[in-house]
Amino acid sequence: MARTYKRIIIARTDKIGDLILSIPSFFMVKKMYPDAEITLLVRNYNYNIVKSLPYINRVVQIDRYRQKELLEKIEYFNADVFIALYVDDFVMQLAKASKAKLKIGPLSKLKSFFTFNKGVLQKRSKSIKHEAEYNLDLIKKLDKKLFEERFEINTAIYLDKSNIESAEQFFKDNNIGKKVLVVNPFMGGSAKNISDDQYAQLLTKLIDREKDLDVIITAHISDEDRGLSLIEKIGRERIYLFANGGELLNIGAVIDKSKVYFGGSTGPTHIAGSLQKSIVALYPKKPSQSPTRWGVFGNDDVTYIIPDENSKENYKHKNFDSYNEEIEERIITEIIKRLER
Repeated sequence: MARTYKRIIIARTDKIGDLILSIPSFFMVKKMYPDAEITLLVRNYNYNIVKSLPYINRVVQIDRYRQKELLEKIEYFNADVFIALYVDDFVMQLAKASKAKLKIGPLSKLKSFFTFNKGVLQKRSKSIKHEAEYNLDLIKKLDKKLFEERFEINTAIYLDKSNIESAEQFFKDNNIGKKVLVVNPFMGGSAKNISDDQYAQLLTKLIDREKDLDVIITAHISDEDRGLSLIEKIGRERIYLFANGGELLNIGAVIDKSKVYFGGSTGPTHIAGSLQKSIVALYPKKPSQSPTRWGVFGNDDVTYIIPDENSKENYKHKNFDSYNEEIEERIITEIIKRLER
């Protein structure tokens, strides 16, 4: 008979894309233990993504507490299980402080061998699996047989009323039509990208070739000036900037109203994936940055453009050395094909 658990804590305290690729794991814990109370530990900026997941009972924003305060508080959750999908020193301290009998996490640092009594040696740096699969392997450690019996991939995120209203108002204010491309050109630097000038040239050519197209550039409010500069470089009608200073999923609601999404290896691309949008994605070949490890999960309607697929690349440079007119044409052609379906 399978063992049951009453209270389970799951920690995923890093970036937006990483959190979205953990959603299948959150779902599987509830699928395996439908009566369990599940608490998530996340960063403040990720709260909006998970607050509406119907199978999560509590979300704790770790940045809202002093570290000492949270270490004292976590014991009161009285968890049977603590699962760390991402490990740093503070997460390991939280795992110990929880006093959960079962502690699951990746065995990567020396401390992790003394923290997790059901650790998994994964060697994620080799990037032979998808990040979501590495996460699911940790969930499987709860009960392999039960995991396999109930396995189901669910990547869904949920937009709330305020997100939808924000997008609808933006579309209405700008009289945006139905043939919409959303582009997220700005990234944090965890993977290669093309330059702003290259985005400008690509989008200028695309707008000139595709009739009745509206293009929305999405960005965080901190990149607003950069977005306005990009629009000025393009110099065409029907191109708009959605610079988001509100909830993260406001961008999700704008993406949801589009026909096609184009972007690099970044959080909004994974949001587009969870919303089951048609995607053209720009990724490097390097294993630790490649689609094999960091591609969209649970959505097959994706074409990956990999500029350095057949060439050498200097990964110290933030932009692709291998990007050229041939790659640009492949991207434009793929976007047009999806727009005209």
